[in-house]
Amino acid sequence: MANIKDNRVLRVLRSGKWLAILLVVLLVLQLVLTLMGNSHDGKLYVHVLDVGQSDAILLRFGEAAMLIDTGTATAQESLRAALLHYGVKRLDYLVLTHLHEDHIGNARYVIEHYEVGQVLLPQATSEELVATLFLQALSEAHTDTVTAQVDAEFSFGDAVMRVLYAPTGTGSERDENNESLVMHITYGANALLFMGDGEEALENRLLATTTPDLLDCDFLKVGHHGAAAATSDAFLTAVSPRLAAISCGKNNSYGFPHADTLARLTAAGAETYRTDRCGTLTFVCDGADIKYLEKGGQSK
Repeated sequence: MANIKDNRVLRVLRSGKWLAILLVVLLVLQLVLTLMGNSHDGKLYVHVLDVGQSDAILLRFGEAAMLIDTGTATAQESLRAALLHYGVKRLDYLVLTHLHEDHIGNARYVIEHYEVGQVLLPQATSEELVATLFLQALSEAHTDTVTAQVDAEFSFGDAVMRVLYAPTGTGSERDENNESLVMHITYGANALLFMGDGEEALENRLLATTTPDLLDCDFLKVGHHGAAAATSDAFLTAVSPRLAAISCGKNNSYGFPHADTLARLTAAGAETYRTDRCGTLTFVCDGADIKYLEKGGQSK
């Protein structure tokens, strides 16, 4: 029996088939290593998803994933397709900046169809049906839920997320846009700021209560889809972003982003990108630099 096996091996070697087999093995090994390298390349990816006139931002670091807001319910298929495209099966964090439908429209869908490590919520209430249904589903899902507090920090891969602003639930008058969670993420020397739907009133609170080093950023997710009442000159002077992203729908009825807001961003030296013109926006951060990634994978 041993001689038969030896003869077969000799015939394979003499025929040259061993070389083809070796090449296949090497190609498979190279593919595996490439895939491993892509998922653990030490970079933070920020995808401002194209979800029409709403907000949904996916962040990835290696195998870790975070979703800041979920877009409007009418964009559910766009959100699902994006998560599938980026290979997201589990979310370490689901962050909901406030309870407006264009930010939590798919939150119920997300917790029902994806494993979610932790949900971060503002201390707020809402009479909107979508918020009621989501909060009910959240209570039934028994997912770890955290009410955001100012200065709370969360690890995300090698990055750190910090809450710069969170509502306290006090006060007789509430403007939900200006009660948005404000998230600050640092990775190495880079800082990223996510403003939810915050406008000038919230910006002024931040200017009055936050140290300059925590406001300064390389990347700014512009507040309230580029509304005229957001992104003031004083705020831009403090945050001084090199890159800015605006999530808004094509030909939306609100006129977002407003021309004055775009002019202020340009005057501040920010390179601004918009989902209504470019679709999903991708930014990549390696801890030393952050760049906009053109379609096709070329950084700019």
